[in-house]
Amino acid sequence: MSLPIPLTVRLRTSRGTRDITREVRDLAFRWTDPGGHATCQVSLDRPLTVQPAEIAYYGDLTVHDGRHGAVVWDGRLEDPGRSAGTQGQVWDLAAVGGQAHTRDRTVPYILIDQPLTSLDRVDNATPKGDDSIATDPGSTSSQQQALVLQYPQGITIVTNARVVMRYLGLQRSGQKLARIDHTWDAGRTDSAFQVEALCRTDGSLSSGEVARSDNWNTAGGGSSPRRIGTHWTAGRNTPEWRTIYTGVGGAINNDLHWASISNLIVMATRYTAAGVEQLTGTPYGNSYVLASEVVADLLGRLLPRFDGAGATIATTSYQIDQMAYPDGVQPAKVLEDLMSMEAGYTWRAWERGANGLYRFEWVQVPSVVRYEADVVDGYDSQGSAGGLYDQVSVRWKDSKGRPQLTVRTASVPELTSAGLIRQEIIDLGSDVGSLAAAQRAGDQWLADRRYAPNAGRLRVARPILDLQTGRMVQPWEIRPGLIRVRGILPRTDALNPTASRDGVTIFRIVGSEYRASDAAATLDLDSYAPSTGRMLADTRAKFRMIRR
Repeated sequence: MSLPIPLTVRLRTSRGTRDITREVRDLAFRWTDPGGHATCQVSLDRPLTVQPAEIAYYGDLTVHDGRHGAVVWDGRLEDPGRSAGTQGQVWDLAAVGGQAHTRDRTVPYILIDQPLTSLDRVDNATPKGDDSIATDPGSTSSQQQALVLQYPQGITIVTNARVVMRYLGLQRSGQKLARIDHTWDAGRTDSAFQVEALCRTDGSLSSGEVARSDNWNTAGGGSSPRRIGTHWTAGRNTPEWRTIYTGVGGAINNDLHWASISNLIVMATRYTAAGVEQLTGTPYGNSYVLASEVVADLLGRLLPRFDGAGATIATTSYQIDQMAYPDGVQPAKVLEDLMSMEAGYTWRAWERGANGLYRFEWVQVPSVVRYEADVVDGYDSQGSAGGLYDQVSVRWKDSKGRPQLTVRTASVPELTSAGLIRQEIIDLGSDVGSLAAAQRAGDQWLADRRYAPNAGRLRVARPILDLQTGRMVQPWEIRPGLIRVRGILPRTDALNPTASRDGVTIFRIVGSEYRASDAAATLDLDSYAPSTGRMLADTRAKFRMIRR
């Protein structure tokens, strides 16, 4: 049999390409927001005794609109299964869309790190010299943590005596150094002692460049950032901080021979979305990164299957001061973390272009109504006050590696009226960890839970109006956006602040599944429909948090 709708299905491998539309028994495909093309299932009437050349693991599966040739769904085969029964012999093909490539690789990944607790003692020329992470001896604040390097009273030092600490995160992740920064203080003024920052390659002591050197007699100082291309040549990947003595030597007769180094920052070089590593200091003028810069780096560094050069990347503004994954991470998790700090943005991977690469976009969440529909084909709602929260505890780790808990609150009218307090806990771990990031993540999490969503599922089995293009579109053509649905009494939420009794509700479409046998699309509105898989994923996430 062939599809009863104007869609065509094509399979392609290195061994062959074939249009299989006439053999398709059923077809279903789905996209999500964030994510883009997600999954596709195709049932084929085929004998099981033959291995078709066009069916293979990681082969291409593309669904076209037969009217004009536009791509409706695009991805790769994952699981070509086979079965036989009363309905005959059937090949069941399962494919995943471009978003699956964000889970292909798990690698250590450093963007910007505050490495106070990630330093190793090296070049131990003065074995009795002390290194510690402690309260800055020169600070009036007991909260100011610093790397304290000291020549204790009673030891004898010689020329070039030194205490050296090295950061190995970039070397271990295979990345290069772009920027370092710190502030410092000392217990005495003495020009024979210096606080220095050095940049080496793979920790080699035979080579290196002194990026910054300060005499103790300058009595401490503020930040003076150092950048690639200006203070060291490209290729360095192991920064060091040290105190070094250049005098003639002698006995230490008091406890004032210390230097404290605080506010340490290490920044890795970044790639452009087109895959060009930026090896000069121009892009590294700030001691923070933006989500849009991280997205570009992901595309250029870890997502070669996406068309980085042609990607749409909206510029963001939140200043991220800590984002490091030394134990490994998938790009999908990085994108998820970025959205926790930039809640007004989303990402999607769509069809492949002529270059064989998936189209990618990092854009703002839709804010203008795009579609008009009604409930004539079916609607059901899972809206629940169980999604309301007015407090959240955000778990994170400070620069000393100590677990911290930041509590954020918000006003939720329904909970206030009922005299209830509902509190949840979310975990930033140590990968994206600073007080500012914890506060922002908590506030944005609460903002999404101030009102019970008008969440539901809308079935669309006929053309609806697309206000963006000014034409009627088929159910399989619907894409992320806001949809105005008539015939539903709205409740107050972020998209319907007045909840007027006009029988019109505005939703955000966060997912769509089209099934050819029904000739209809089921739209997830405002939130994904409840499922066993999602509940298990939430349970696993909370279990990981408890284990930490």
